[in-house]
Amino acid sequence: MSKPLSIKKILIPFDFSETAALSLEHAVFLAKLLKAEITLLHVVETLTFTSAISHALSGFEKKIEDSSNEQLKALAEKIHMETSIEVSIRTEVGRIYKIISSIAKEEDTNLIIMGTHGVSGYQRFNLGSNTSRVVETAPCPVLSVQTHASKIGFKKILLPIDDTASSRQKVPQCVSLANIYNAQIHIAGLVNFSNEEQKRKFRIKLDQVEEYLVQHEIKYETSLIYGDDLAKMTLNVAEEKDCDLLIIMTEQEPLLSGLFLGTYASKVVNHSKIPVLSIKPDEVDPEKISVSL
Repeated sequence: MSKPLSIKKILIPFDFSETAALSLEHAVFLAKLLKAEITLLHVVETLTFTSAISHALSGFEKKIEDSSNEQLKALAEKIHMETSIEVSIRTEVGRIYKIISSIAKEEDTNLIIMGTHGVSGYQRFNLGSNTSRVVETAPCPVLSVQTHASKIGFKKILLPIDDTASSRQKVPQCVSLANIYNAQIHIAGLVNFSNEEQKRKFRIKLDQVEEYLVQHEIKYETSLIYGDDLAKMTLNVAEEKDCDLLIIMTEQEPLLSGLFLGTYASKVVNHSKIPVLSIKPDEVDPEKISVSL
């Protein structure tokens, strides 16, 4: 079973956009609560040209890099002055999602917080088009934030539970965040099957989740949601129950060119109106999860 969250180092991919600024607000709020460190990372997108034109433009990239460092330094100093949070800065050149994941691994990051413009946003040279790839490749959980998710801090966390083996692995992390923010949890049992015996076993799993929350003195409520589209069911209940944070397990599906996020995770990350914390499943015996919960 996944371990509770321990957040000491937060990475903020920063492209100077509105959503990046909002992500930074979330990070500062959380870092103050946990006395965590922040790294501001700006990535200058690699030009794909291999001709002399690319060489000529490398000087332009260097100017962008210098300008970025100046702006990041001023921002880091302002944050430190106002909050005493330790803030470091980096500007790197390369493919955005690859650099973000690489730096997260190098710095032993516990959490990435980044803005996303969703599927209808800009398609290039911004973080929105890279969020799903970061969620897919990052070595740690990723909190994605859209522009309209302007409320800082969380009071009601949506914990969707489906019938997959890894679904309950996110429960300890959800409890950790509920404790950090003094938040309530809404357990959404997602039922996309009709077999009565399967429903009975699923209710037992939900009972185990509820028992775990009781043991950790977390306020919660539970609802059962019926339908065929798990992502749509999740997003609908998030809106209906007025939740302000959604926690999901990511799934990766094979593709000829590598791996990509499963349909459920992609839909939720791209369409959610509230921040989404994406956590990768551990390779663990599902029976052990049942015992632990």
